[in-house]
Amino acid sequence: MNANITQKEISPGIILLKHIQPGPEMIYIFKVQLNRLNCMEFIADFTGSENILVDGQNKMKTITIINPFETKQVAQLTMKQDWKLKTKFKFSLKTADKSVQAEYLKEDQLQLKLEIQDQMKQLYRYPFQLKEVPEILRYLKSPFVDPEFLPVDSSIFGDEEAELDTLIQWRRPSAFFQLKDANKRPEIFFDKIEPNDIKQGALGNCWFLSALSSLAERPALVKRLFVTMITNSLGVYRIKICKNGEWVYVTIDDLFPCYPLGAPIFSAAHGNELWVLLLEKAYAKLHGSYFALREGLSGEAMVDLTGCPTVVYGYSELQQMWQQLLQYDQEGYLINAFTEGNDTQSEGQRKESSADNIGLIPGHAYSILQVKEAKGNKLINIRNPWGNFEWKGAWSDTSPLWTQEIQNIVNFVNDSNDGQFWMCWKDFLTYFKGVNICKVRNWEEVRIKGKFIKVTDINDNNIDVVLSKWYYSFVIAKSTKVIMGIHQEDERIRGVKLLRPYLDIGLTLFKQTEKGLELLAQTITKQDRQVQLECDLNPGVYIVVPRTSGLYLYGENSSLINLLNNDGSIHPLLYSTLSDIFRKFDMLLLRELSFIEFKGIYDCLEKQLDPEYFKQMLTKYTSTEKGITFTGFVEFFIDQIKQLGVETIYRWLEKLGYDKNLNSIKSRCFIFTAHSSIEISVTVRDAISTDLNNRVHVFATTFPDQYHQIENIKTEREGIRVIQCYNRHSDTFCIIAINDQTYPIECFLDLTLCKGLIVSTKTSKVLKRLDSGQMETMIHFRSNRIQKLKLAIQVKWQPVQ
Repeated sequence: MNANITQKEISPGIILLKHIQPGPEMIYIFKVQLNRLNCMEFIADFTGSENILVDGQNKMKTITIINPFETKQVAQLTMKQDWKLKTKFKFSLKTADKSVQAEYLKEDQLQLKLEIQDQMKQLYRYPFQLKEVPEILRYLKSPFVDPEFLPVDSSIFGDEEAELDTLIQWRRPSAFFQLKDANKRPEIFFDKIEPNDIKQGALGNCWFLSALSSLAERPALVKRLFVTMITNSLGVYRIKICKNGEWVYVTIDDLFPCYPLGAPIFSAAHGNELWVLLLEKAYAKLHGSYFALREGLSGEAMVDLTGCPTVVYGYSELQQMWQQLLQYDQEGYLINAFTEGNDTQSEGQRKESSADNIGLIPGHAYSILQVKEAKGNKLINIRNPWGNFEWKGAWSDTSPLWTQEIQNIVNFVNDSNDGQFWMCWKDFLTYFKGVNICKVRNWEEVRIKGKFIKVTDINDNNIDVVLSKWYYSFVIAKSTKVIMGIHQEDERIRGVKLLRPYLDIGLTLFKQTEKGLELLAQTITKQDRQVQLECDLNPGVYIVVPRTSGLYLYGENSSLINLLNNDGSIHPLLYSTLSDIFRKFDMLLLRELSFIEFKGIYDCLEKQLDPEYFKQMLTKYTSTEKGITFTGFVEFFIDQIKQLGVETIYRWLEKLGYDKNLNSIKSRCFIFTAHSSIEISVTVRDAISTDLNNRVHVFATTFPDQYHQIENIKTEREGIRVIQCYNRHSDTFCIIAINDQTYPIECFLDLTLCKGLIVSTKTSKVLKRLDSGQMETMIHFRSNRIQKLKLAIQVKWQPVQ
């Protein structure tokens, strides 16, 4: 380059060129080279300069519009005698018109389409999900393109009819990292993992990034999520995440959604690190799309990223929690907090006005780094995962309250631009509405499949009840803390909320004594992703029983769908349903169905499964030597739809527990977990043949924190007590009958005059036999949320003849 020409990159892809022409009157020519697919307004401001002409005039400011990949002169300065120069350059970028973007991306999009086609051929019938990464790398002949999460718009938006103000280009790291050193390549981890590495992009997923930021305080928690620890030229990466209560391995490629010819549009890490991008993509794949990650609870992300029990405390509980927070901090638990409101800000829209006048973001999740007491002051160290926008009130970075002594006690670091700040407890209670406590520890873990199923009473075909198929028994050899939980399929996952909404769930714990089962503890029954029960247990034998009213068993989809799309691919809702079926029969959680497990499906279909035919299936569909993978399971169903017709498949689905709208109406699976300080062995036993399912509902009504409204229902004559209970946490009712006679009776309950009900039985009339002194759950019901609820309950009874 000419010695009289200098250049400086003032922002990625924006280069300022200065050309000096010596002479009697020196001339400076400023040009800007825009190497980005943006339009730019560039302002050159020379205010304060003396004895210069700007473009031959006395004006001190120019405004120039520069188009994508254009180099344009922004100012020519003529220097007079005794000149002085002051410069200030500002620019604003806006997205280029989509038609312009499309023209630049045309060749790239064609190339990506060819890569996808090539990869689909390479991976045809190849079970890459269950192969080790080195084996996949040896198998592939070209860079990996994940056929389960293709680089297409649906992987961004899912089922939403949405768009961004820019086209999306899927790019690999080598294409978008600004490599200052030609020998320096992208790495999963570079140097050390730090919370400030995490940068939120144009996606409202601060709840996830806040949880990730908390993990980054202890890098080992992040690294243990990565099965693949170093980069590879074919872009194959495997990550493990604890989803729906079980650890799952997610295989992804390294194609990331980017601005056209630019950087990633969603989250990223500083420098050339990949770990943030990879975790976000794996998490998006699990849920079906990137947009599925918008808005959420950081406590749920903490469970998914650690597998450890997490507790959410709301505002009312927070008031009395200072000593608990101190203890949790000393225990090394991960803690984050959230503010009131809705977080609608994205990386591209983030401005100072995003925060209120004291520096906090509404509806935002923050990490809590330290909880300290110093010289009588209750202080909390907090981090904004954005890396900026800090608290401006008392004990902020510039607060005069800081003394050197207090700074030394809490290891205060004064950095006004790292997103980290301190608050006092009083202000914290004013501005934050709750905290998540993730109890990270080296727990002994148990994870076992569970299932709620609808069964018909053997004595009355009109009575349906939803019961836990199993209960869980374990022996405690010495005193220990145990945290038990049940985890439902996350409604955030594509298709789940519509077809398989959360049941109202709870847990009941008994201890086995010489006199029988003693009720120890139980959770509130609520309609939620998970519930957990924490107890300090002494030596003994214990039994845990999951429970549900079953009133939310029915899905909400009311539309018939075409099982196959026009191109022969499977409809997303059928895909979701097949995923549920596969999960129910994958009893060993191995992500493949063995002969015995697949036979369970055939038994439900009232068909015989020949071992030789199953061997043929393993060669015809994507499988391992031991079983058929989920991909192969989908391939099998596509073939059956084409061969047998839609009506036959609908009959199959009905026998497997789904209606014609694909709503799950007969069962729901979950994962039972137990975390303990010492190793415990859990035995799974049949609950259907016992009275445990009835007993847990009866016992639940004895807890006043669960049922805040309990009413006695008048009967035609004395001798039986009938109690109506309302659970405000799940918006459900339960009616319990108690036989006070010395002989068995038949109790008849009639709800036919009630209005606006959904009941747990086939009809609104229930007849049950009760032995002397017996307590029995008669019925569960809830409002249908369409009509106004009107109760008119009739009860009759008579001795058993």
